[in-house]
Amino acid sequence: MWTFNLILFCLFAQSCFSEARADGVPVAHPSSVIYFPEAATASVYSAETTLPLHKHDSYPYLGQVVPISEATSVLGSGSRCVVIPHGWGLDDSSQILAAVERCGINGTITLPAPYVYTISRRMHMRLSNSRLEILGTLSFTPDLLYWIDNSFRVEFQNQSTAWIVEGHDFVITGGGWKQGGIDGNGQAWMTRAAGHSNQFGRPIPLSIYNSTRVTVTDFSIRQPQFWSFWIQDSSQVKLNNIYINGTNTDPAGNGSNYETNIDGLDSMRVDNLLVTNWLFHGGDDCLAPKGNCTNMVFSNLTCVGGGIAFGSIGQYKDSPDYITNVTASNITVSQLISPVTGGASVSGGAYFKSWVGVEEGVPPQGGGGGTGRVSNVSFSGLETWNTSQAIYINKCYYKVADQANYCDTSTLEFEDLKFSHVRGTVSGSVGIALNCSAAAPCHKLVLEDISLRTSSNGSAKVTCDNVVNVTGVVCNSTLPI
Repeated sequence: MWTFNLILFCLFAQSCFSEARADGVPVAHPSSVIYFPEAATASVYSAETTLPLHKHDSYPYLGQVVPISEATSVLGSGSRCVVIPHGWGLDDSSQILAAVERCGINGTITLPAPYVYTISRRMHMRLSNSRLEILGTLSFTPDLLYWIDNSFRVEFQNQSTAWIVEGHDFVITGGGWKQGGIDGNGQAWMTRAAGHSNQFGRPIPLSIYNSTRVTVTDFSIRQPQFWSFWIQDSSQVKLNNIYINGTNTDPAGNGSNYETNIDGLDSMRVDNLLVTNWLFHGGDDCLAPKGNCTNMVFSNLTCVGGGIAFGSIGQYKDSPDYITNVTASNITVSQLISPVTGGASVSGGAYFKSWVGVEEGVPPQGGGGGTGRVSNVSFSGLETWNTSQAIYINKCYYKVADQANYCDTSTLEFEDLKFSHVRGTVSGSVGIALNCSAAAPCHKLVLEDISLRTSSNGSAKVTCDNVVNVTGVVCNSTLPI
């Protein structure tokens, strides 16, 4: 059947192969289409097992802001590889990697709809001046033991990832809103973790690493196994029209949050990141930039189950964390707790979390003692609905119980934070909690045009600890109605 399809295409295209190598192997014409599995080769490279640890010292970005640009418009002008799945339950990762090896430079790789592609093995691919069109669905198998033992290790917190993409000037697209993308079969992972945070081996479905000028657009991730996206050591990255839904369906999750660690996007050492037109439903952070992320723009985001969290940061004693030059606008954050399956209680619409200044234990559940700075962050148009707080600074973040004794020790600095046009409700009595440390008080906080009520239509409060130079609100008072 596949051979017939290939021959039929060749009749219309006139020529699938224009020349042959010295060894007789045909070479694809730049404008031809190569169909897989017929053209699949066994020659796919074996990727390294761990993303590099601490490539370089951590410093804040001090140069000029470079405008975020689309990947070049001439992408995919060469060969085109079309991948057809082997069949239900049969692994397709090898032929996808083979297609990338063939068309991943100056070409286009297409996985047509409505096909489902079984991914039962980890993938690491490199793209250059190319397009990856996932119009169907990559279905990651719920083979928990395989992924725990074989996923790529991620530097931060010794997390895991199932798929790494690196390179430059490439586009990954799902073809349209809520159309192509990933099904992580994450329910198996949620049920196994049973609400426990950072359980080892849960793989991130898609990691963008060591890449420049990247666009991910019109892409969906359903039932992610863990964090949905991880971006590391990259610049000029744009994510637009992204749909993520990681909803627990196990009734055993009622009374707890089985959706814990279902994040939208986490990042580290990323410069020039643009996230726009985003719908997220999960049980943890909608976005969570971590150390050394600079020049970021977040716009038109709807987050159900978690807000925008800066951190956690300060977890690694010898690696300073800097987050600077961030603009967020038109952000809506809400929580949805099902009476049948439970859900997440959202900590804050805008949530800043740094570890205490005393190191105890090892990551992911231990650490602390790190330093750094979060600065020049601006929110405009933040709506929260039944979140714990609308704005929350927590400089007493910890996982080891004894660390609660060191809440005033964090030396990580927060300064030049601005929040305007903040609306909505909070679940408790505190709408804004600015809990900074005595070792490094927060400086220069501006809060303008704030209108918050409790979910029961009561007045909301502002609480402040170790905060210097706050304008727009009166600390430790009730917000005006």
